[in-house]
Amino acid sequence: MKCAIIFLCIVLITSAGLCQEIDPSICNPGAEISYYASGRLKACPLADDLVVNGVNCNQYSSIRLFETGTLQSCVTRDYFSYDVITCNQYSVVSFYPTGKLESCDLFESVQIGDRTCQEFQPISFFENGQLKACAAPP
Repeated sequence: MKCAIIFLCIVLITSAGLCQEIDPSICNPGAEISYYASGRLKACPLADDLVVNGVNCNQYSSIRLFETGTLQSCVTRDYFSYDVITCNQYSVVSFYPTGKLESCDLFESVQIGDRTCQEFQPISFFENGQLKACAAPP
């Protein structure tokens, strides 16, 4: 019983950060901040780099959140890998409310099905993960 209580305490302590809501303290002071009707943060320019849903969002760039607090879009600070693609750093990456990738700019060429998508160009997906559009190499 004692071990179960200790284990439960450890789980609660380590997961506490996952339950925290993103609040306006992430925003650049004095910048315009938008909110949902519920009072939750919708969008603002970031004060510092911020990792949200595995994406390192770039300082001073705009971040958009869904009302649930999950990432809708931001400018990446680093390369972002998702499935078989790598999104370029310092480019906008956007997601569906389900957390699936909607669009980004490719870092390198990628073959998806019978299509080759060119590096440094936009790529977009349907919510079911199927390729919607990408630029073909010349």
